[in-house]
This record gives sequence, structure tokens and C-alpha cells, in this order.
Amino acid sequence: MMKKTLSGLLKVIIAAAPFLMIIFCAVFYLLNFAHLGTAGLIEAVTRYKPPNLIIGAIVIIGLYGLKSLSMVFPMVVLVVASGVIFDNLAVALIVNFFGVLLQITLPYLIGRYAERDLVGKILARHKNLEKAKEFSLKNETFVCYLLRVINVLPCDAVSMYFGAVGANPRKYYLGSMLGILPGMIVMTIAGGAVTEPFSPQFIVSVSVEVLFAVGSAVYYYFYKKRKKGA
Repeated sequence: MMKKTLSGLLKVIIAAAPFLMIIFCAVFYLLNFAHLGTAGLIEAVTRYKPPNLIIGAIVIIGLYGLKSLSMVFPMVVLVVASGVIFDNLAVALIVNFFGVLLQITLPYLIGRYAERDLVGKILARHKNLEKAKEFSLKNETFVCYLLRVINVLPCDAVSMYFGAVGANPRKYYLGSMLGILPGMIVMTIAGGAVTEPFSPQFIVSVSVEVLFAVGSAVYYYFYKKRKKGA
């Protein structure tokens, strides 16, 4: 009887652990950093001076993992910060790539394998996530791509949602990375020139990001309009 009780308690702890971590990360962020705003967070992160390249990469990628569990920390902070911290643009892009990969993996795995009732309760906090249900999951790659591109829903909640509905991992990763990478690349380049806001590099990067966002919003508008008329 004691063994069954301990076994049941262990299962509850394992099931609840991801959500306790999410709550801890979210509360810690809200209490200590939310008041800084995006610009203040970028400044705070870029104060970090890694002793060497490997440690710096590990720290930034680790922050992406923590960001995915907080579900409130803005991803753009880490993307831009990498462009500032790492002098080499190629290194910054590689670090951001693996960081984003980790960021979209952790919530997806939680949604896919953790206790479904707890997943449902967390997702229920994001009312806008109901918009994700407007899309048919017949073309998972396209839906993953579109929801990442329009960027109107919380990135980490979207990842958890796709895990919870059992989206095909290959299609999920393909669509997600295709939707995230263009903006990530542009903002990494902008981060490298953030100390020179009037430089051609910064102006072109920000302009491309704005055009990309506007184009995505226009595409989403006509997509919804066409779907309503179908």
C-alpha cells in the first residue's frame, strides 16, 4: 500500500513539475524584470560579458529555455542581445538558431507528454489562443508557419498547443522555423548595429522587419476573409 502511495505521489510530482517551473519562471520574471520593458531588458542582458565564446553561447541558449518556460519574456530581447554580445554575426545567428530551437521544443514536449488537464488549464489563460482553433490542422506545416509569422499569439503557448493537439513533430519544426527564422535573422543583424541606429545596417534591418510584419498582417487578413467566404 505504501509503495502504491509513493508511486502515485511520484507520478503527480513528475506531471506537475513542468507547470511548477512555468509558474516559478513567470512569477520571477514579473516580480524582477517586467517593469524594465523590452528596451530595458535588452540593455540588462547585453551587460553580460561572457568569458569565452562557448560559455556565452551556453548562457544565451539556456536563457532561451528559461524564456520558453516563463511564457511572458519577449523573445526579441534575446535575439537582439545575441547580435550585441557576439561580435561575429555568424556566431550570433547560430546561437539564436539553437536558442529558438530549444525555445519551441520545451513547451511542445510539455504539451505533448504532460498531464492534459494541467496543459488545458495553462492554455486557458491565453484567451487569444482560441484563434489557433480557427485553423484546420490538415496542413500542419502551413498552420505552424502562419501562426509564427503573424505573431499575434504567445509563441510558447502556441508551442504547447501544438504539442497538446499532437502535431506531427517534423511538420511542426519545419513550419515553426520557417516562420520564425526570417524575423530572427533580421533582428540579429539589427542587434549588431543597435549602437548605431542611423547606420544603413540598422535602418535596413528594421525596415525589413516592419515590412515583414505588415506583409504578414495583410496576408492574415486576406486569409481570414477568403476562409469566411469559402
